[in-house]
Amino acid sequence: AANAAGRLPSEVLGLELHVRDGRLRFLDPATGKDLPTAAEEAAEEAEGRAAAEAGRADAERRANAAERQTDAAEHRASAAERRADAAECQTDAAERRANAAERRADAAEHRANAAERELARLRLLQKS
Repeated sequence: AANAAGRLPSEVLGLELHVRDGRLRFLDPATGKDLPTAAEEAAEEAEGRAAAEAGRADAERRANAAERQTDAAEHRASAAERRADAAECQTDAAERRANAAERRADAAEHRANAAERELARLRLLQKS
């Protein structure tokens, strides 16, 4: 016998049977929802697979973006390292030039001292 809602309860299944849109449906009285048909289950599974695929594709896009960012950071780091190496080479060259200038100045001072000694010697010779 149909209940007050017009559904046929099944004690064996624990469900209620009713007609919706011209089709016999099973309803779970605990939830008040119809059990899904095979087509509805297949559609839900397809939606789940599509959502999972979209999630995988999104994760792959994010991974690719992260890889590009990593590559860019490595490129910037390499460029910075090359600039540091170039600066070090320039510093070394400047030190070499400074050392050479210092050696030239020392040689000039040595020649000037030698010239002063020679001048002093010549003056002594001239006085005698």
